[in-house]
Amino acid sequence: MKKCARIIFYSLIIAVFSCCIGNSKKEKAVEDKKEITTIPFEYHETFKLSEHASDSPTLKFDFSLSLIDAGDSIATDNINQAIAYTLFESSSNSITEACESFIAQRKKEYLELLPEYINSKENDMPAVWFYNYCIANSEVEKGYKGYINYTIMWEEFSGGMHPYSFYTVLNFNPETGEEIVLSDILKENYEEPLTQILINNLAKQLQVENIEGIKEKGYLYRDNEMFISNNFILDSEKIVFIYNKYEIAPYAFGDIMINVTYDELKDLLK
Repeated sequence: MKKCARIIFYSLIIAVFSCCIGNSKKEKAVEDKKEITTIPFEYHETFKLSEHASDSPTLKFDFSLSLIDAGDSIATDNINQAIAYTLFESSSNSITEACESFIAQRKKEYLELLPEYINSKENDMPAVWFYNYCIANSEVEKGYKGYINYTIMWEEFSGGMHPYSFYTVLNFNPETGEEIVLSDILKENYEEPLTQILINNLAKQLQVENIEGIKEKGYLYRDNEMFISNNFILDSEKIVFIYNKYEIAPYAFGDIMINVTYDELKDLLK
């Protein structure tokens, strides 16, 4: 009788434990399947330098962006305020107000070119240098531990030899809206070993042996040393470190991306 009671008791424990595990897996599966809700934000305008010239150069704005609805009002506000500040350097709670303030300032600066343009027109000089533009797009993905990866692609031309373009990446905790930095997922003193991993992986990409080979290829020029980029995407399987033009290589080399898998970081992860 006692033996039978023990069997029933242990069977109940196993059943309850199995149920808990099943529910945990189910909850995780639900969490993993939760989609990121985005809200489109568009701004498009073409502004003439001279209202009186039919062939006036223009300043063009083309913004096709996404805002985030995290489901929680505080998290949503935190995320979208960070996006607005990064894009338009404004602490406004409204991305529309931040954008309008940015546009107004750019127009004001652009109109300062008017005397120079009039002078060039009178001397039959080409007006190509006066055609300016700002373009911004964004990509939103779900990555490591369900974090939101928000990538901004920005390009502008305001005179000079070529346009200026760059990436800016923000990673957010969707539960709080707080921005995730490397120290949130990596242990203390991660900097030196991570830097070496980045050097090793860049060397593999370039098919060279070491940092000397990297420099011979034209990277880490002007005595620049490898550093850990603040622009990184917390992908589900790896961290993608993005280096914009000029950061570790000349403009002609373009943007450089170095992948580091979480397996490579197993000793550094919290």
